[in-house]
Amino acid sequence: MSDRVIEVKDLHFRYRAQEQLIEGLSFEVHRGEFFGILGPNGAGKSTLLKLILGFLKPQGGEIRIFGERLETFSQWKRVGYVPQRFSVERSFTGNVGELLRAVAPKERVGWVIAFLHLENLLKRPFVKLSGGEQQKVLLALALTTNPELLLLDEPMTGLDIHAQEHIEQVLRDVSKERTVVVVSHDLGFVLKNATRVLCLGMPSCRVIKPGEFEGVIKELYRLH
Repeated sequence: MSDRVIEVKDLHFRYRAQEQLIEGLSFEVHRGEFFGILGPNGAGKSTLLKLILGFLKPQGGEIRIFGERLETFSQWKRVGYVPQRFSVERSFTGNVGELLRAVAPKERVGWVIAFLHLENLLKRPFVKLSGGEQQKVLLALALTTNPELLLLDEPMTGLDIHAQEHIEQVLRDVSKERTVVVVSHDLGFVLKNATRVLCLGMPSCRVIKPGEFEGVIKELYRLH
C-alpha cells in the first residue's frame, strides 16, 4: 500500500483568464502526516483545498487521493473537511444535537460527542456558540465518518487564546490516527505541529520542514 494520501502534479488553476493563481504546483502528503499549508493572503491556500476536494476544477494537472485520480474517486467517507467557520455559520440552523443526528451515522453520534466532550452543547443553537465551540462542532461533523484524511481551512481564525489552545490539543489527538492537512495563518500553530509545510505563493513553491522555515519566511511573505 502506498503511503501517499494526496498527490498533486503540475497543477494549474485560475479564476480569471489573465490571473494564474496556482501554476505548476506539485507535492505529496504522506500517510500519518500533519501537513501545513502557509502563504500570504491571495496565495490560493483555501482554493487548493477546494481543488483537492473537487469543489473546483483545475485547468491543468492531476490530483490523486489514496492513489486514485480525483475524477474517479468516490470513497469520500475516507475524507473529512472542516470549512472556515464564518463561511457556514448562517447556514447551520438548529441545535448541535440536531446537526449531528442529521449528518452522523447513528453508531458514530455517541462516539463523537464523547470524544470532543460536546454533551453540554447538544441543545444549544450553533449560531449561539462561541467561536471555539463552533469549531469543535465543525470538527465533530467532519469526524462522523471516521475519515483517514482530514482537511481543515483556517481552524484558528477568530478564536481567543484559550479556544486556540484547546482546538490545537484536539487536533493533536485527532492526528494520532489519521492524516491531517491544515491551512492556517497561524505560523506558530503550524510550525509547532506540522511534520512538513507547503509554502504557497512563492515564485517557486516548495515543501519544507518546520526547522527550515526561517530561511524562506522573507521570500514567502515578501518581507524586506
